[in-house]
This record gives sequence, structure tokens and C-alpha cells, in this order.
Amino acid sequence: MEEKAVLAIILRRFWVETSQKREELGLVSELILRPNKGIWIQLKRRRECVS
Repeated sequence: MEEKAVLAIILRRFWVETSQKREELGLVSELILRPNKGIWIQLKRRRECVS
């Protein structure tokens, strides 16, 4: 439950972007497909809404 709350706060305050393309990811087929070396992401702060 706490992980969901932290993730929700992060996603409300930041844009999540990646510079990798889907073709660059080496996929591992297990029960689910996942990248074998992970995905590098960047967090960019969202602008504060002024009203």
C-alpha cells in the first residue's frame, strides 16, 4: 500500500521519460516479457499550477 502511495506522488509531480527505443531493449521471455538490462528513465519536474 505504501509503495502505491509513493508511486502516485512521484507520478503526480514528475514526467517519466526514457531515451531508449523499444528496438534497443533486449527482451527476456519468462512469464512476462521484460528488458534484460532494465530501462533507464529520467524524471522531469512538472510545472506547478498557479490559479
